[in-house]
Amino acid sequence: MLRPPVLHSVRTRNEITPVLRDLKLLRRKLGSLRYSFIHSAHTMCPLTKGKHVEPEDFWISCSILRDLKLCEFFRGLGRVGIEVIEAVVYPSENHVDAVRRIVDTLKVCPYFSLAKLANYSDYVVVTYPYVFNLEFFEDLFQDRNTNEYSVVVDEAHMITNPATIYSYEVSTSRVKTAINEVNHYLGGDEVLRNFLSNLVSIAESKAKDDKLRILDKDVLNIDEDLINYVMSRALDIKKMIIDELIMSGKPVSSVMSRGASIVKVATLISNLAYEGFALFTYRDSNNIFLTTMATSHDVINRVLSSYKSLILMSGTPPSKEFLEKVIGMKGVEFVDALELGAWSPYENLVILLTSQLTSKYEVRGEAIYELYAKYIRVVDELVSGVKLVVYPSYEFMSNVFKYVGKGFTESRMTTIDELISYVSDNTLIHAVAGGKLCEGIEIVRDGKSLINCVFVAGVPYPQSDDYLVEVMKNLKMKVSADEAWDYIYNMESSIKTLQAIGRSIRSEDDRALVVLGDRRFLSRSLRKYLGLKINKVVRDLKEFEGVVKLLVEEFL
Repeated sequence: MLRPPVLHSVRTRNEITPVLRDLKLLRRKLGSLRYSFIHSAHTMCPLTKGKHVEPEDFWISCSILRDLKLCEFFRGLGRVGIEVIEAVVYPSENHVDAVRRIVDTLKVCPYFSLAKLANYSDYVVVTYPYVFNLEFFEDLFQDRNTNEYSVVVDEAHMITNPATIYSYEVSTSRVKTAINEVNHYLGGDEVLRNFLSNLVSIAESKAKDDKLRILDKDVLNIDEDLINYVMSRALDIKKMIIDELIMSGKPVSSVMSRGASIVKVATLISNLAYEGFALFTYRDSNNIFLTTMATSHDVINRVLSSYKSLILMSGTPPSKEFLEKVIGMKGVEFVDALELGAWSPYENLVILLTSQLTSKYEVRGEAIYELYAKYIRVVDELVSGVKLVVYPSYEFMSNVFKYVGKGFTESRMTTIDELISYVSDNTLIHAVAGGKLCEGIEIVRDGKSLINCVFVAGVPYPQSDDYLVEVMKNLKMKVSADEAWDYIYNMESSIKTLQAIGRSIRSEDDRALVVLGDRRFLSRSLRKYLGLKINKVVRDLKEFEGVVKLLVEEFL
């Protein structure tokens, strides 16, 4: 279906290796297949190994050090040919091993080596930014156009919510640090300092809770001139910091790892130069954050429509009508892997629905939180292995967790590595639908999933906030109000539910119990997207306990 060259985009760099494994097998059959991969340069760079470096800071530092010929790994790249890079990359076990071998064997920059190979390759595996951000694409393929490339988008259900692909976040504490940098390096640039102070002040006054609240660009006087000015002055400060480090004789690795908060702020507002983006604020515990997000699906359409052809892959794809009406794609064809002979994960699931539970806003309170906790404790006591409990929001999770009192809880800052280090043979995990733990993890041992139960604690409808208002407003320009509501509430929440359930079945030998903890899952509007066969509806806690005991003995 695809004509080379091809870009195969994945959400995270850990998802690169399975694609490389298939490409290695394909190369053995075809003989002449040339491939490469690209992900975040700041994690590949040998000068930043073991250090946390923001990508924006990295690229400025990298550019300056390359111009000054101070990076030994980039200097040696000219003597390394394509065939030499291939000889190191293709025998590698995985993407991490390939990067290590380039550094250890060739003593050159892994990012620019792989980029060099990518420009000659038939198939290039990349993380999302290199497909969805045209500036990234142009930096990587300087002599090529997007219309020359076919594109594969893995986990393509992500395009139903533009903010999952296009968003950037900065805390107000980082903005305050940026103000200090302005005072120190620019002698207190009044225009910049006033803008940053105003940004913090308005965010602090509007951020009441975890709901996103929009900040008016006109009130903040954010226009193209201001955006360009902030970006220019941020670059000036960054250059001053680097010059200071070089003059003091600091090693090159120190130069690469030194950040500047003003660079993050400049990146934050740079997206506001484009149509379809808005600025929001929210409060998480004692921290206040500013975030720019895409609020229109036109942002996605502008990019994807520029490529030669597309294959969108997902176990939970959006509907054909959504892709055509909202994303603006033409000639959409669905290919069902099950019809082509793939095994069905649904055959490995048994699904219970608890009609006593619901997370509807009107009934929320301590009684319902405690009732959810009782059901969760039954599952925790009777089912061995890892149990994944999935909530509609952080707030709902927090209210139920205080009655459960045990297990690993996801926060907005949680990393997958933190979870993996916590997991044992019998672990309770509390996560939020649509978060990284529900869509980005595999907890497996010897190829078999350790997750034996997924408890969906409430339909994961989106919370009502200013972001939702903006998305709905833009959707209603393309479809009716009823269709917009259906896509945002029913389709989106069904996809989140199915993604969470999918964490439990990673091979044909896996089996799992799924508990749909909300009677609203019986509604026709959700069932048309879920496509799940509900094996049993239980009415109360006692019946639930008896059925779970039976299923543990006979199914799990």
